[in-house]
Amino acid sequence: MTEQQLGTAQKNKLVLVVSKGTLDALYPAFILATTGVAQGMEVYMYFTFGGMKLLTKGQTDQLDVSKDLGLSKEELQSLISRGGMPTIHQMLDMAIQAGVHINACSPTMKLFGTTKENLTVSSADVVGASTFLQWASDPAAVTLFI
Repeated sequence: MTEQQLGTAQKNKLVLVVSKGTLDALYPAFILATTGVAQGMEVYMYFTFGGMKLLTKGQTDQLDVSKDLGLSKEELQSLISRGGMPTIHQMLDMAIQAGVHINACSPTMKLFGTTKENLTVSSADVVGASTFLQWASDPAAVTLFI
């Protein structure tokens, strides 16, 4: 029996739905994205709702931490700095340079009146839910909501 017949086909695509606009949600998404691409996966990040803050001009400096984390923004930034981690903007740049596909959700953009010109990442694709569903339904894809 082949791997595919056994249901253990190699997963070579990672699809991340980034729906939260807090630093403690964005970091795990970028860690997974950059790790996935380093392991040879094709990686798609689909930014929607709160996640669009990182991709929208004028909102990126307003990123905060969730109350669940129990740390202030300054405490998290200090922890990240002491741990040698890059900033969230550096993580975004690293992901782009590594080949991660950055995608903005067109329904979310329409809802909030955002245009492609308002995006911080000029190379970001603007795609809708049907495109996301195509990626997510690929049997070779691992899809995670963050």
